[in-house]
Amino acid sequence: MIVRSANELNLTDSQFERLFNIIRIAYAETEKEVWGEGYVRVSREHLRQHIMDDQLLIALIDDEIVGGIRVYEKQPGCWTFGLLGASFEHKGKGIGRALIAEAEDIARSDGGTEMSIEVLRAKDIDTDFKVNLANWYQRLGYEYTGQLDVMSVYPDPDKWSRLVNDSIFDCYVKRF
Repeated sequence: MIVRSANELNLTDSQFERLFNIIRIAYAETEKEVWGEGYVRVSREHLRQHIMDDQLLIALIDDEIVGGIRVYEKQPGCWTFGLLGASFEHKGKGIGRALIAEAEDIARSDGGTEMSIEVLRAKDIDTDFKVNLANWYQRLGYEYTGQLDVMSVYPDPDKWSRLVNDSIFDCYVKRF
C-alpha cells in the first residue's frame, strides 16, 4: 500500500468518483444514528477544493484507490484530520492506520506538536462502530480528552438542525 497526496496523483474523473464514493459510503454507514439515512458527508465541490488546497491524502493498493483522509493545520502547531474513509472491500488491511500515520508525518515535518480530532457521535446511543473506533484511536496513541457540544466546535445552527439525534464530539489528542 502506498499513500500519496491527491495533488500529485492528478486524479482522473473515475478515480475522483471512486474516492468520493469511498468517503460517502463510509460516513453514510457509520453515522446513520447521527444524520439518518442517505447522509453525504462532503460534496464533490468541497472534496475537489480539499485536493486543490493539498489537504487530501489517498491510499492505493495495486494502483486502486482504497481510502482517503483530509489533513490540515487547525492552529499553529495543532493539526487535525477528517474525512477518513477506507473501502469496506479492503477492511482489515491497515488502510486507516497508514493514512493516519502519513497525516501525522506531515504534521510533524511541518512543525506540528500534536494532532487533535473530534469524533461525532449520537449523545446517548452507543454503536459497535463508534465504540471500536474509540478503542482503535486509543491504540494508535490518541488520548481521550473529553466531550464538546457540536455548536461549540462548529457554530452552524442550520447544519446541526439536521441531526436525527442529539450528538456530541468525543475529542482526542496525540502529542508528538
